[in-house]
Amino acid sequence: MSMDSLAPTRMNMLLLKGQIKMASDGVGLLKGKRDALMQELLKRARELSKMRDDLHDKGRLAGNVMAMARAVRGTPELKSAAVAGRRDLHLSVESEKVWGLVLGRIDQKGIVRSPSQRGMGLLDTSAHVQEASECSEHMLAQLMVCAPLERNLQIVGEEVKKVSRRINALEEYLLPRLRGQMRAIASVLDEREREDTFRLKKIKGKKAVQKRKAQEKARAEQEAKEQAQ
Repeated sequence: MSMDSLAPTRMNMLLLKGQIKMASDGVGLLKGKRDALMQELLKRARELSKMRDDLHDKGRLAGNVMAMARAVRGTPELKSAAVAGRRDLHLSVESEKVWGLVLGRIDQKGIVRSPSQRGMGLLDTSAHVQEASECSEHMLAQLMVCAPLERNLQIVGEEVKKVSRRINALEEYLLPRLRGQMRAIASVLDEREREDTFRLKKIKGKKAVQKRKAQEKARAEQEAKEQAQ
């Protein structure tokens, strides 16, 4: 049955009261969840801000070291070192649940290697090239930390928006509608009660008049009998 077609009865008014209480309790729970998500969002935002600063520092250092190595040893030697150290990254992704949200992080172990693991010899590779390779890998490791943090921040932020939309829908649409319907039913019931009260008073008045007339008639008949005697 559509809510707009509810009959103005006391049963339906009790039904609306239950729905209003349920919606109000839902608003309270959603606000509590939103507050907790906001705290989680701020905590992760502060963590990401620090990690981004570290990433920018390592990126600038890697860029400067790379430029120095190119200037000293030349681009061909850098390209040769890059080919020698080429590899596939095997990353492990772990997840955790926060307020029903699945958040992830990347295990970045093994990204930063030793010169021998990069395929470089300590004697035939310059210190500039080795330093450039190491700084680049440190920057990549930091990037693997920041990337899931940023994605997690987006997920939590989207959930905060979703919960806020639900709260607004309950507070600005559903609850006012339910309360308006309850007021309308209460108004009809009050009007019916006043009409019933008026009818009862009218019926009692008629009965009182009829009783009085019957009593007067009985007295008159009694007086007439007494005079006849």
